[in-house]
Amino acid sequence: RHSVVVFRARQEEGECTLSDKLEYQELTPCLKEITAVWDKMLSLQNSELQKDIEDGDDFMLEEEKKVPRAKLLDYVKKGVPRNLRGQIWLFLIQQQLMDGATSYSPWSNASYEGLLRQLTTHQHAILIDLGRTFPSHPYFKTSLGPGQLELFNLLKAYSLLDTEVGYCQGLSFIVGTLLMHMKEISVFHVFKYMMYELGLRKQFKPSMTVLQMKLYQLTRLLHDHYKDVYDHLESHEISSTLYAAPWFLTLFASQFPLGFVARVFDMVFVQ
Repeated sequence: RHSVVVFRARQEEGECTLSDKLEYQELTPCLKEITAVWDKMLSLQNSELQKDIEDGDDFMLEEEKKVPRAKLLDYVKKGVPRNLRGQIWLFLIQQQLMDGATSYSPWSNASYEGLLRQLTTHQHAILIDLGRTFPSHPYFKTSLGPGQLELFNLLKAYSLLDTEVGYCQGLSFIVGTLLMHMKEISVFHVFKYMMYELGLRKQFKPSMTVLQMKLYQLTRLLHDHYKDVYDHLESHEISSTLYAAPWFLTLFASQFPLGFVARVFDMVFVQ
């Protein structure tokens, strides 16, 4: 019953303004000249891309509009304007797909609306976590407000799409970060891309073997490059599991300022 109520409520709610969704402090303001460069780069983007995504289609590719990866990385390092960040993330994904680094699979054609009409066994767990996800952010702080309703829909749809992972704590913060920057249907496609094409879903599998591997890698990096920090943590018997698991499970979104988190996502999409 909750599924039907939430889905209908989404249709009846008015959308928040972009400024409401982008309520966070940038690490460093993006310079005007860099913003101008991004405006020009976005003009290279397939003009039908956003419309296709909003219509439920996936990313469309046009090879003649490929931008060299080194140039993209350079511009991302120089800064990404907050008000264009969602468009730029879509652009970077499109560029990655052109590069041949990824290849879409049959799952990419899953119907979002079709998934929303189904029932999920993870509904209770998802509903509980809604209020715990960015609880002070204007877009998500209202109980069953527009932000929480969209968050519920997306997490529900993914739990039905990927039955092996289903729903896992941490996913709501990743989806919430995306929702701050783009429309609901765009988030659905981008989240699928992150989970399947970028391999993020591997760390959410029931065994969580990949998560344990990442925690071990972090420990080794500390040992090899920051030995004093490693020794200090070891002397207090503080393992990486105690502090870093939420970093990986939420892509840092639950533990760090949103301006920093947005920059992490910038780098994820460009690399």
